[in-house]
Amino acid sequence: MKALMIPLVTSCVVVGGCRENKVEGDTPGPGAPEVEKRLEVPPNGKVVMHKLFDDKFMEMAAMPLPDNWIVNNGKAVISGPGNVNVYMVPMKTFMFSGDPMMQQVAARSGQPMRRFESIDQVIQQDLVPIARKEGAKLVKQYDAPDIAASDKGFSDLLYKVAPMRQLFLAKVTEWTDKRGEPYMMVVHLSATDLGNMVSWNYYTHALDAPKERYEESKKVVLQALAGTRYNPQYVQAYNQGEMARERASWAAHHQRMQANKAAFEAQQRAFHEKNDAINKSIAETYASRDAASDRMHHRFVNYIKDEETVRNTATGTRHQVQTGANQYWMNGNGQYVPSNDPNYDPNRDPHLNHQQWDEAEVED
Repeated sequence: MKALMIPLVTSCVVVGGCRENKVEGDTPGPGAPEVEKRLEVPPNGKVVMHKLFDDKFMEMAAMPLPDNWIVNNGKAVISGPGNVNVYMVPMKTFMFSGDPMMQQVAARSGQPMRRFESIDQVIQQDLVPIARKEGAKLVKQYDAPDIAASDKGFSDLLYKVAPMRQLFLAKVTEWTDKRGEPYMMVVHLSATDLGNMVSWNYYTHALDAPKERYEESKKVVLQALAGTRYNPQYVQAYNQGEMARERASWAAHHQRMQANKAAFEAQQRAFHEKNDAINKSIAETYASRDAASDRMHHRFVNYIKDEETVRNTATGTRHQVQTGANQYWMNGNGQYVPSNDPNYDPNRDPHLNHQQWDEAEVED
């Protein structure tokens, strides 16, 4: 079940700067005065709500920006007068578990685990080394609780099957590039406790602006990120679709269970006189499998980006898994084994064959 996202995506990574700051008139032409000339940049306009649309041109949200700024301008997600641009660095997602089986599964599938410690550690381990290679350096950083609250507010609007523990953080980092020009990166981070594992991710908004426009533009961007308001009708439609799919899944699940039960009862009646003990054992096994299926359905649902929804072909329950594999196998505890090998079967794996693994289908 994929999380609802505002489609502000760009391919431009701005950790070390992504500037194209040359303004027409920077280089004097023939006959121009020797003194460098610049075109006069108009001031920021009145703050209004700019609508944000999805790929079907449906209004998802609105963001407070000056009326002479624009959103979704090519590579930049936000642009302002005077060569001011905001880029979005794509999300990175990680997982961590202390469960030895989950660690084995991750190692076998080539998915490294990473423990979440703090947002400061992410900045120092991920952003600072890249910036250093580009000749940039971190000048200062500080919390952005209003932006974190906005991110949490959006998540709170989304339909969830059951309550889940989630953490939302945001931090402003300010840098100078190798030319001494300032730029800003706002780091958004969220983490979700899934019981036997933690899934977490982060993405950034990066402001690239000329030095004379930087401070004013920084205030505009921070206020816009904190003041984003989501269209309740759009979120309601999304949630209704999720609930409808959930109900349909439950209905199909119970139909399969009823069909299995009817077939079992017919078999039990046919063989009752021959072997009561065998029929009792079959009934107990069936009841146990049915209960495990119901528990599994409630356990593994979340709204993390970069995931796929899979359906257990044996039980009909739906689960969230990390993307990157062509095939998934589920066990009765909601754990899964990803595989890109069409011949791999965890039921024959000596490390995993002490339990039943059922193949899961990826849903559209």
